[in-house]
Amino acid sequence: MSEPPFLYLDDAGYRGEPLRSAYALGACYNLYHEYPVDLPLDPETAGRRFRPQRDRAEGWLRRDWSVEDRADLVAAMGWLGRDGHRRDHRALVRRYCALPGRAWQEREAMLAEHAGAGNDSARAALWRMWAVERDLLGCRTACFLAFDAARAAQLARNGYVLGFLSLDEVRAYLFDLAREVSASFGSWQDYGRDFVVGRAFWAGAHEAEPWDPLMRRLDTEIDSPWRRIPFGFPEDETSRGVTSADTRDGPCWTLETAPAAAAS
Repeated sequence: MSEPPFLYLDDAGYRGEPLRSAYALGACYNLYHEYPVDLPLDPETAGRRFRPQRDRAEGWLRRDWSVEDRADLVAAMGWLGRDGHRRDHRALVRRYCALPGRAWQEREAMLAEHAGAGNDSARAALWRMWAVERDLLGCRTACFLAFDAARAAQLARNGYVLGFLSLDEVRAYLFDLAREVSASFGSWQDYGRDFVVGRAFWAGAHEAEPWDPLMRRLDTEIDSPWRRIPFGFPEDETSRGVTSADTRDGPCWTLETAPAAAAS
């Protein structure tokens, strides 16, 4: 991976600190994909620098998410808000922690046999099993939220760059996402560690390269948003009271509990 500049200075339309804080949740993926880790350029002010961002965003969404239009994007963002991979990962850890010894041995032997025959899915499943057994990366107590959150932030970014989402939609989605993250972690470092374990469980392997050096950059470089922006979402940003993704036309982060209806 090359060494991209951390910031573009032209961030017209993105001067609000709450949005900057929420957008920083995607910094790990933005750095990995060599996007600016600061907020995306505004199409109205970016000029010739905007087209390369648009082309890369379009290619990434189509290749990694099968997103061709706004409806596909909203569906993907809604899935990350409702379930993502965290639900299955949490259930898998609970299952393995409770698995009796003989059942463990039988499953381990079965996965090892298939992995030895070249089955990549079995190899990944075996790694997850061993990870739980050894508590690799602290997976037994992991939240598994950060991997979904970072991808959600990048989906929002690329959806805006392509014109699929308005700035108001991006702001609403990222604010609800940021509230959930702020309630789940105590620091950028905690968030980063949870991202690493979540991605490892998704991949079925811990890829030290490039993720460990990338996380060190975010923790140490002076221009990193994780150094410049305090962790935690501003308390004065009020909730939208999301109840269900099915009730909205736009992308919706659905983990937040809606406020109770007032008594009549």
